[in-house]
Amino acid sequence: MRRLDTYIFRQVLGPFVFFVVVFTGVIWLTQSLRVIDTVVNNGQSANVFLEFTALLLPMVLSIVLPVALFAAVLYAVNRLFTDSEIVVMMASGLSGTSLLRAVTAISLIVMALVYLLTLYLMPTAQREMRDRITQIRGDVAAAFVREGAFLNPVAGVTVYLRETGRTGEMFGIFVQDERDPEQTVTYTAERALLVRDQGDTRLVMFDGIAQSSDGNAGSALSILRFEQLSYDLSQLDDPGPARSRKPSELFLPELLTLTQEQVFPRKIGSYRAEAHEALSAPLYVLALPLLAVAFVISAGFRRQGFAGRIVLAAVSGLALRLTGLAAKSAVTGSEALWPIMYLPPVVGVLVAIVMLSGLRLRRRSMGAA
Repeated sequence: MRRLDTYIFRQVLGPFVFFVVVFTGVIWLTQSLRVIDTVVNNGQSANVFLEFTALLLPMVLSIVLPVALFAAVLYAVNRLFTDSEIVVMMASGLSGTSLLRAVTAISLIVMALVYLLTLYLMPTAQREMRDRITQIRGDVAAAFVREGAFLNPVAGVTVYLRETGRTGEMFGIFVQDERDPEQTVTYTAERALLVRDQGDTRLVMFDGIAQSSDGNAGSALSILRFEQLSYDLSQLDDPGPARSRKPSELFLPELLTLTQEQVFPRKIGSYRAEAHEALSAPLYVLALPLLAVAFVISAGFRRQGFAGRIVLAAVSGLALRLTGLAAKSAVTGSEALWPIMYLPPVVGVLVAIVMLSGLRLRRRSMGAA
């Protein structure tokens, strides 16, 4: 890479890192709010919340990286033009397409990273997240660590806990088991502990009472006082029905080879669209920065400023990406339309090259005149 290319590369790299940090923080925060309800309502710890937010990171970065690079190129090229650096470069004989070398280099690096995200890291993270959510929702023991609320972890079972201690000990336990219509059992205890052993979970209660009745009016009530009693929670775990994988959880070979019979009742088009989105979305990492360069410098230097060009470049980039999303929706309805998903980024690259080539031709004609 030439010294001038290295200079432009560095001018883009600094703003790119800044925009990545800012955009990631904003989008990551908004996406993290989606998992708060799941974590809180199922009595999970802060560590589980952090685990979920970490699993969101590949999806967030796949959105942020193309946008951040587009914004960074717009900022860097506009600053270079405002400071007349690009004017000097072009006056010395540098062509418009030559300016693309440094931008193309950083775009290809980021594009490779986005391909890693879309083809491997995103499906892996999405699969792990949904598996963990399903596991948490079926974990009845988690209901025993929420204070001051009557909960129904499964149908027919009511749980109440007054408070928990720092060591994990629980106080003021109430458990009512009405799953058997012939017998209702109510447990109350001063304190209790959750004990997990080789996949089994038990609630060990101390200093309490077990009351049993058959549910009929006027029936006798059986009361048992105990110093220690073990209540098996593993029997309450509800794994739920086997769930099907969403398209976002599958890797590219699976998305391309599944049949309609295998994914019913979902449409096979949604799986094909997800596959081609994973392949076409990284191409915008190349198309958008090249458009940014083309729109800013193709009209040449103007004393009035470059705000209009920046707005036009931003609108064009947004329109290009929205066209890609519309193409994905069309492929979801008809999988045979998958080639149209590659048209927007390819057209964006070609338009940028044509615009910069036109700038070079104008300069030659002016020189000949």
